[in-house]
Amino acid sequence: MPDTTILSKETVFTSKYFKIVRLELERNGKQYSKEVIERNPVVIIIPYTFENEIYIESQYRVALNRTVQELVAGNIEDDDNPLEAAKRELREETGLTAGSWKKLYEWDLSGNLHSKIHLFAATNLEEGEQQLDPDEEITVMKIPFEDVFKKIENGEMTNAPHIAALLLFDRLRKEGKV
Repeated sequence: MPDTTILSKETVFTSKYFKIVRLELERNGKQYSKEVIERNPVVIIIPYTFENEIYIESQYRVALNRTVQELVAGNIEDDDNPLEAAKRELREETGLTAGSWKKLYEWDLSGNLHSKIHLFAATNLEEGEQQLDPDEEITVMKIPFEDVFKKIENGEMTNAPHIAALLLFDRLRKEGKV
């Protein structure tokens, strides 16, 4: 690992979801600057039934300018731990509550972006009412788990961390680990 020294750190932009930090660094006698995005950590939830069904969402994403299908996901707020954030997001976005939770993994979102993803599986599901934010319009669908891969192949699901989560979950499910 290179011997890198952070000479200074300055926040140059802050939003609700991320901030951009400029770092002045020194490595191997050379000084340089780097901007780093520090994004709020997120949770991704895979709500599945013992009948091998999965709940997914369909919603319009402004950044993509289209409606996409994806897993349940959301931000971890300042006072949340990852499990509490996962429970909140599942309830708010889908109306579901889960009797059983299992944390599967914690990942880095990207090598060029500072953020953590906390992946959970949720089972023993009970349906209820959505509690959407004012800017959310989410349609919830329950589909056979195997159909989710068709949605990836035909371009309805394009969110890379969600696809990685589903591939990992499929392997764990086939090995009897979830």
